[in-house]
Amino acid sequence: MKMMKRMKLGRYMPGNSIIHQLDPRTKLLGWLAMVTAILVSYSWPVLLLNTGLIFLVIYLAQTSLSSVMRGVKWLWIIFIFSFVAQCVCTQGVHLFSLGPLTVTLEGVYRGLSTFLRLLILFLSSTILTMTTSPMKLAGGLEALLAPLARLGAPVNEFAMLITISLRFIPTLLEEAETITRAQKSRGAPFTSPKKLVRLKTTLAVLIPLVVGSLQRATDLAAAMESRCYTGGPHHSRTKKLRFCRYDVAALFVSIAVSILPLIYIFGMSLPVQSLQSLR
Repeated sequence: MKMMKRMKLGRYMPGNSIIHQLDPRTKLLGWLAMVTAILVSYSWPVLLLNTGLIFLVIYLAQTSLSSVMRGVKWLWIIFIFSFVAQCVCTQGVHLFSLGPLTVTLEGVYRGLSTFLRLLILFLSSTILTMTTSPMKLAGGLEALLAPLARLGAPVNEFAMLITISLRFIPTLLEEAETITRAQKSRGAPFTSPKKLVRLKTTLAVLIPLVVGSLQRATDLAAAMESRCYTGGPHHSRTKKLRFCRYDVAALFVSIAVSILPLIYIFGMSLPVQSLQSLR
């Protein structure tokens, strides 16, 4: 259960850095631009530019790289599996064989780019939740989705759902750690070499964790009803969201690094495709 203790995704870390002070709408738009860029394109310049931007944001957030990367350890299995799958499932120039499996040059290229995309996706999401409180994140999301409210979409309820979900993540991690310590004090064999024994021990943690989560959800619903919460757009916030010059600069950098390279790459590929079609 050390994995849960190391996990940083969903945990807000208070601070006074430039990144902490940015408007949540700015951070959400920047995150969306970065995710769109890495999911749409396999281009190495786009991936490397966004990787550099991630490390710049970590530096400006006054957060140590080790604390952010610590949460990546539990994702190494996914990273390695995706890399190996791309290496052996992509056709191309033969490099070497591992029994019946053939590793290709294009597969290695795709595997490395997939690994980098997953890493950028996780790090950007971690930085977003570490530097933005759940209430501000929900407020920014609600403000960005406000035009959909005119079409009848339940924007406020969706923002509240996101807020509650983000608030529950640290609570669930702490409760899982408490249950794990209690089970260890009773002699639970978490480090047993037998996989079946470790599976039973893990279930002994997950079952009370799920039961406790359902009980917390019931208590929260009762508390919200007792305070006459009805949802809807008719509510106010203590602090209004306002853009400043840092937000404008951050949006400009995000668009320049994430979106403009995509426009250039696709703009260059369209004339080539049209010439090939003419031939």
